[in-house]
Amino acid sequence: MGVEKSAYRQPVTPQGLKAIEKGTLTWLDDDMYNNLNTGVLEQYLEEKNLDESFEVSHWSTPKVMYGIAIGAIFSGVTAYIGLKLGLAISAAWYIAYLLGMALKWSPSEVNIATSATTGATHASTGFIFTFPAIFLLASDPRYFLADGPLISNADTFNLAFVGIVASMFAGFLGIMYFIIFRRVWLVEDPLPLPGFEATLKMLDIASDVNTGAVEHARASLKTIGWWTTITMGALFLIEYPLVWLDGKKWALIDFLAEKGHIGEYGLATFYSKGKIHQPSGIDEVTGESLNYTHWSEGTAWNPFAYTYIGVALTPSMFAIGWFMKTRVAFLVNLGTLVGWFFLVPAVVYFNFPIYDATLQSSIPIQEYAKGGSASLQMIAFSKSVRTIAIGSIVGGGMFGLAKMWKTFVNIFADIGSAFKGEGSQEYMEGKGWYEWPLKHIPIFMLITFVSMILIFTVGGFSVLASLVFATVLILTTFLLGAIAVRVMGETGIEPVSGTSFIVLLMLLGVFLNAQDLLQLDTQDAVLLGLVGTTVFGSAISMSGTVIGDYKNSLYIGNRPYHISKGNIMGVIPGAIIGAGVAIFLSKQLADGTIDLMAPQANAFATFSVIFAEREGDLILLGLGFLLGMFVEWGTGMGTSFGLGMYLDVPHTLPMLIGGYSRDKWEEKRLKPKIDAIKEKDGATAAEKQRALILLSTFMVAAGLLTGEAFFGTESSILSFIDSLWNPTSTNPEGMFFGINDFANSTAWYIGRMAGFIGLNVAIGGGIFLLFKRAGVIGGDGGESADAILEN
Repeated sequence: MGVEKSAYRQPVTPQGLKAIEKGTLTWLDDDMYNNLNTGVLEQYLEEKNLDESFEVSHWSTPKVMYGIAIGAIFSGVTAYIGLKLGLAISAAWYIAYLLGMALKWSPSEVNIATSATTGATHASTGFIFTFPAIFLLASDPRYFLADGPLISNADTFNLAFVGIVASMFAGFLGIMYFIIFRRVWLVEDPLPLPGFEATLKMLDIASDVNTGAVEHARASLKTIGWWTTITMGALFLIEYPLVWLDGKKWALIDFLAEKGHIGEYGLATFYSKGKIHQPSGIDEVTGESLNYTHWSEGTAWNPFAYTYIGVALTPSMFAIGWFMKTRVAFLVNLGTLVGWFFLVPAVVYFNFPIYDATLQSSIPIQEYAKGGSASLQMIAFSKSVRTIAIGSIVGGGMFGLAKMWKTFVNIFADIGSAFKGEGSQEYMEGKGWYEWPLKHIPIFMLITFVSMILIFTVGGFSVLASLVFATVLILTTFLLGAIAVRVMGETGIEPVSGTSFIVLLMLLGVFLNAQDLLQLDTQDAVLLGLVGTTVFGSAISMSGTVIGDYKNSLYIGNRPYHISKGNIMGVIPGAIIGAGVAIFLSKQLADGTIDLMAPQANAFATFSVIFAEREGDLILLGLGFLLGMFVEWGTGMGTSFGLGMYLDVPHTLPMLIGGYSRDKWEEKRLKPKIDAIKEKDGATAAEKQRALILLSTFMVAAGLLTGEAFFGTESSILSFIDSLWNPTSTNPEGMFFGINDFANSTAWYIGRMAGFIGLNVAIGGGIFLLFKRAGVIGGDGGESADAILEN
């Protein structure tokens, strides 16, 4: 009989089997690495951990608080990245790992502390993807109906409070649910979780202080700091309104581009607003870029009038591409390429009718170009292609579930095995808890169920509607969350957006078709659906987060109980801070104060309008649904395909450039160097050096992510303050403290600049002092660091 081999069960090596039989195989040795995801290894380590983890896995509240602090801060950073790019990617765990390594923590301590970091970072995922749709429906004219906005008098503060508190309970529930599957999917039949090896290798490096890991960690933290500074400096030149002249505000690069022209020719035809783009022409008088090639009967011959090609100067997308490498970056962005190089040109060329919600009628797209200049490709993208993208997201997600019907059926068997406690022990007499007790799950399900009813009833919804939502949340978090985690375990990507669309479809279907019974008007039905989907997104995001922490803990001897505890402790501060930043940015986004793509939020807003009005182009939605199903069938990336279609080319090309750059760098620079080390010092030394060198590039990428997120958040705050002085829809007189139009004065220019510089100096100084006291900068990082943690 042959050895079973699958995507998540590899054959054990003869040497590894021999070491397991003798009991000599241990954490982080070569035999462990050679037998990852065999099932035999994981079961052996589970038994080993039951006996020995109590000597290794120790809880340290001060160290966990370090992890929570990093995660809470970066939850806001993640919110900005998620709204700008549509990807909730955070560098928080890199920084937490490095800080632990620099402070000479053991791998066990690093793993426990970073479980709190990841818990805090992802507790507010629903507020990044879904909640902003409420602000868009209330304030963005693109989503207005013929008689005004779909949401006109919502109490956003009340909704935010309801959403944050509910997300905390949902986050706890998401963590609890995965306790059921830990032994089944990480021990008995281990899911591979592609990419987890990077974190495991970092823990390995941290375990061997003689390899120079401490010094390397300190150098890596400095690398992050320098590249964060460099990124913010570059973005200052690209985005900060540095030049105020003739009543207009320019970023320095835009100013130089617009003023350096002769007639119709100049740099502005290729560059504007942080993007290098196809030649578009410029205004002869002002020198301003036309930004896009505009379609007209006279330019119908020009292929650039039918689409748009450009590269945004966004460091974070390059960094994300570097993490992904070429293949994954291409698959994630395949939808963008299809959308912009096939669908958008087709819509413009064939004069496709565009549905206008305000007019409640369809108009041939080329009609928009009559009577003035219009970028038809942008109209095609926002009005038609994004509708197809929504359908693709839903179709890919639902077909992905259909493909996994056997998994769905087998989940119930997995649940039965877990509750029987086959081969597992929760409490070790005389030692303590090894795993979080399963009996807490039904108790917390009941607590969450009752709490959701109370929270949403107090929030102004009827008791029956709150009861329906609580029931849907308990069931969908359990069933869809389990499948989402299974998908993540197989592919490395958790389909939060795809499953959230399915939940929104379910909720709107119930609430809109039973309004009288549930005592809901259309606005309240949409609000309850969006807030409910927000809560669901946070719940399953926490399930996906904890799986990675559990998997690493198995290989280094940590108790699952400590991992669960760390994630749970991170939920509350992460939900509050991350949601707070997301809500603030969402309001600025909807008011037009800042410009962020927010692809999921825009998709949810469009989806809500279509279902609430029972209008919109359902044919395009259906075509997108079928397209998403096809791509899911062919590649297994249907949800990512749909999300990619929702992004624009300038923000995806940097990702592809980043992925390709890493592949070429590894081929031309890294591989020859590692081959030389392998020939001289052996395979083990070469592999560790490879991890350290690759880690250095990750730190540069982390600096790019962090720098753009910090700069973007600070710019959003300053833009918000600007709006307090300038006339807006919410502040028509443009007055604050009795001063009118102060935002255009020289005094405000100086104050704004001083505040911006002072804020960054204060943040940088605080980080410097923290690291200096901890021994990361200066000193040896030994006793002084431990003394600080004990205090």
